[in-house]
Amino acid sequence: MFEPKSVSDGLTGLPFVFEKLCIRDEEHRVSRCEKFLNAFVREGCRMVEMSCEDHDRYAAGSQILEGLMLESTPINMKGYQSLLGLVENTAGDSFDLYFGLFMFNKNSLEMLEKLDLAFVDLRK
Repeated sequence: MFEPKSVSDGLTGLPFVFEKLCIRDEEHRVSRCEKFLNAFVREGCRMVEMSCEDHDRYAAGSQILEGLMLESTPINMKGYQSLLGLVENTAGDSFDLYFGLFMFNKNSLEMLEKLDLAFVDLRK
């Protein structure tokens, strides 16, 4: 799954995350899987093999930015400007993507708790 803004210039360099499940050592299954994956290799994707659990953990952290509703200011520092760029990059993502991420990804609640603790620390 690629976010809409990411694929507007093609797939070259984008990560294609996969986990080989239910393939076993059956030659026809391995061959079919390799043919499928090679289609994305030919498009220039950066192939990243990782578990579904690791993917969900990383995704929970990267998608929380959209909910911050950050805005540009007349005094943006470089770091804040970079953060705004990240937020803008996720702004085109669909509601379904966020709904699925936060309803079905157990790591999302943990990420929200970390964000809440960060705000508590800021208030000290």
